[in-house]
Amino acid sequence: MTGVTEARPGNYIFYDRTMVLIGCCEPRDVAVSVLASVVSHQPGAAHFVVDAGALALSKDLGPTHLGLEPAFGAVKDHPELTVASVSQEHGVIRAAAPPAIEGKFKVGQHVEIIPNHSCLTEAHFDEYVVLEGGRVMDRWHIERGR
Repeated sequence: MTGVTEARPGNYIFYDRTMVLIGCCEPRDVAVSVLASVVSHQPGAAHFVVDAGALALSKDLGPTHLGLEPAFGAVKDHPELTVASVSQEHGVIRAAAPPAIEGKFKVGQHVEIIPNHSCLTEAHFDEYVVLEGGRVMDRWHIERGR
C-alpha cells in the first residue's frame, strides 16, 4: 500500500466514467451501466432524449477538474455522444452535429449509458441485472438497511 493516498471502496468493484477519465481503468473494465430507451428524436436535431435522467444517472458532472466538457455520463460504444443534460427522469444525448446521429437512434431503441459515479447510480435501483455476452445470467437484489 506504499504511496496509496486514497481508497474508494464504493466504486472500485464496478468502476465508472470518472475512473476511466482519471486513468484508474479502461472503458472495458466498467461493470455498471444503465439501459435507457430513446423517447424522442426530432429529425435534423443534434440530440435525442432518453428515459434515464438524474434519478438513474445522478447529477454528478464527473471529473470537471480535468478541463473536460461537463457531462452526466457516456453512451457506451459511441464516443461521439455525450449525456449533455438531465432532468429528473430524462436525459439529453447530444452529438456535435445532426449528421452524427441522423437516422441512427429511433424512438424505442436502447442505448447503454456509463454513469459518472457508479455509487450514486446503483443507489437508485433495486437490483443488478448480471449480463454475459448480452444474455441475462442472473439478477441480484440490492439489500438496503432501511
